[in-house]
Amino acid sequence: MTTPNPHSESGGFTPLGGGPEALKSAMRHFPSGVTIITSGSGENAEGMTANAVLSVSLDPPLMLASVHRDARLNARIKEEKRFAISILAEDQEGHSRLFSSPERSSGLHAVHSLGDTRDGSEGPPLATGSIAAIECRLAETYPGGDHDLFLGEVIAVHLGDTRKNPLLYHEGEYPKLRKGDSPDENRAFMDSPRGYDARLQNFQRRKRK
Repeated sequence: MTTPNPHSESGGFTPLGGGPEALKSAMRHFPSGVTIITSGSGENAEGMTANAVLSVSLDPPLMLASVHRDARLNARIKEEKRFAISILAEDQEGHSRLFSSPERSSGLHAVHSLGDTRDGSEGPPLATGSIAAIECRLAETYPGGDHDLFLGEVIAVHLGDTRKNPLLYHEGEYPKLRKGDSPDENRAFMDSPRGYDARLQNFQRRKRK
């Protein structure tokens, strides 16, 4: 039997209403990966830390990125019609903090901070050392309250050192990912047609023995 949270009301939950602070209080407990979204090149480059990105479709390959309407990056994406998403590695916390700051650099300073040494004509700068980077052509823009949702058609994927752990964000911190000792025992199949975690099935089978 589950013991109710002594600090909560009925049902084990504390009702907070539906306002912005209530939503923020809930979502800060939702761990996510960290990315840097970029657009433009050279003197026109802009970059911003973001965790509101997701893969929408594989056929065709589509990505979605949510960017605040007041962000400099928002206007740059609309102008360039192209953006890139760099998936940060665990050792890139500094990149995340730098590009989440209101005082973050633009233009060539931003490109140099990302470590991208490619020719600027090749598109948005990528964060060197990241696990992967995905370049997108802007397909649609949707209003999303104080954000705009940019739907991008994937035009190029770049893989970095995939042996690295990803950078995680949770409750305002950057916790370290701790992997299990046995890859086979800790692998989940949440995207399978069966629609459940195979680890749970194995656990229940062991209990019945």
